[in-house]
Amino acid sequence: MQTLKRKFCRYIVFVLIMLIFPNSSFASVSMTLPQYVNEILLNNHSLRAAMKSVEADYYSVLAAVGVQRPNIAASLSGSWATKQNTENNVTVGNLALRLTHRIDISGTYKLDEQQNILGYEVSRANFDANVNTLIAAAEQTWWSAVLARENMKLQQDILLQRSENHRVTMEKYNQELIPRLDIVRSEAQVVEAETLVKSAETVYLNLLAELSYMAGGLDVEPVEEELQVPIFDVALNFEEALEFRPDVRAARLTLERANVVKKLMAKGLSPTLDFGFQFTPWSDPEFAATPNDRQAGASLTLTTPIYDGKQTKYKVLNADRLIQSAEANLEGLRESTRRDINVAMNNWRNASASEQDKQRQVERSEEELRITELMYTEGMGAQIDLINAQTAYQAVKTEYLDAVKNMYVALVALRQAIGDYSPAEDGTWKDAVKIYGKGNDVLGELGLKTLRHKSRTK
Repeated sequence: MQTLKRKFCRYIVFVLIMLIFPNSSFASVSMTLPQYVNEILLNNHSLRAAMKSVEADYYSVLAAVGVQRPNIAASLSGSWATKQNTENNVTVGNLALRLTHRIDISGTYKLDEQQNILGYEVSRANFDANVNTLIAAAEQTWWSAVLARENMKLQQDILLQRSENHRVTMEKYNQELIPRLDIVRSEAQVVEAETLVKSAETVYLNLLAELSYMAGGLDVEPVEEELQVPIFDVALNFEEALEFRPDVRAARLTLERANVVKKLMAKGLSPTLDFGFQFTPWSDPEFAATPNDRQAGASLTLTTPIYDGKQTKYKVLNADRLIQSAEANLEGLRESTRRDINVAMNNWRNASASEQDKQRQVERSEEELRITELMYTEGMGAQIDLINAQTAYQAVKTEYLDAVKNMYVALVALRQAIGDYSPAEDGTWKDAVKIYGKGNDVLGELGLKTLRHKSRTK
C-alpha cells in the first residue's frame, strides 16, 4: 500500500501541475507544436475526465481494503412501555461500545489487496494509453493543418497565375491576336482555381476546428514556419515497444490481476475467524443489556463453510476463463504492435520515396511552366500548352505536399506504435526517443517531452 500511495502522490502532483494553468483566452493563438501539446494536456476535457476516473479508482482501492481493518461503533438504545395491570411504566436504556474484526486466517486479505491495487494500476495504464492515442491524433491533425495551409497557399498562387494569364489573354484578344475560344478557356481556368481555393480553405478551417476541440476550445493555429521535411530518427526496438507501450502494459497487468483473482476465488470455502469486543458504560436497569452495566465481554467465532451451492466452483471457473481471455488479449496486442510498427514503416518508406520523386517532378514542372508562360506571353506558344503546364504543375505540387504530410503521419503512427507519447509508469514523462528534449519553457517545468523534431529544410 505504501508503494501505491507514493505512486498516487506523484500522479496527483502531475495532475495539479497540469491544472494550474487555466485557459482564459478565446482569441486565435499562433503557437508551436510543443506549446499546442501542452495546451491539450492542460485543457482537453476527455483527458481531465480520465484523470478524475483514475483518482476515483485510487480511492476505490482504499475503500475496498477497509474491511481488513477493525470496526468500532457506538450504539445508544432505549425503549418505553406503558404499565400493565398494577405494574408501573417500563423504561429501558443502554449505551454500548463495540469493536469487531475479522481475522484473516486463510490469506484472503493479501490477495484481495493485490487484485485491487492491480486494478488501479490497470486504470493508470489505460489512462497512459489514452494519452498516447490523444497526443498522436493531435500531432497528426497538427501536421495535416500545416500541410493544408501550404496547399491553400499553393491554390491561391495558382489562382493569381491564372488570373494573370487571363489578363494577358484578354489583351491578346482585344488586339485580335487570338480567337474567342482562348478567352473561354482562360475564364474556365480561373473559375476552377477559385473553386480549389475555397475547397482548400474549407479543409484548413475544419482542421483548425479539430485542433481547437482537442485543446479544450482554444482557437489555435500553427505558427508560420518554413515547411520542413522530416527525417527518420526513431530508434526501433520491438521488445522496448512491448515494454513501454501502455496498452500492452495494461494487458500484462490485467493478466496478473486475473491470476490473483483466481487464487482469491479458490478461497471461497475457507474458514473465517471473527473477533468481537463490547463494553457497556451505562445500562438502566443494570441487567437490561449484555454485558451488564459497566461490564465488558469478548467473543471469538470460527466459521467453516461446508457447502455454498457450487458458488466457489463457478467463480473459479469464471476467473480461469478471464485468465484465458487476458492471455489472448495480450498476445493480440503483441501482434497488433508488430503490425502497427510494420505498417508505419512501410508507409514511411513509401512516403519518403514519393517525396523525393515528387520533388524532382516539381522542379521539372516549375521549369516547364516558366518557359511555357514566357512563350505564351511573347506570342510564341499555344494556350493549350500553357493550360497543360499549369495543370501538371498543380497536380505534382499537390502530390508533393501530400507526400510530406504522409511522412509526418507515418512518423507519428510509428511513435504511437511504440508508446512514445505516453507518460512513464511513475506518472512522469519518459524520454523514450532521443529527439525529444526537456527543460524548455513550461513543458520543461512539467517534465514533458517537447516534441522537437529534427528535420531538413527543402
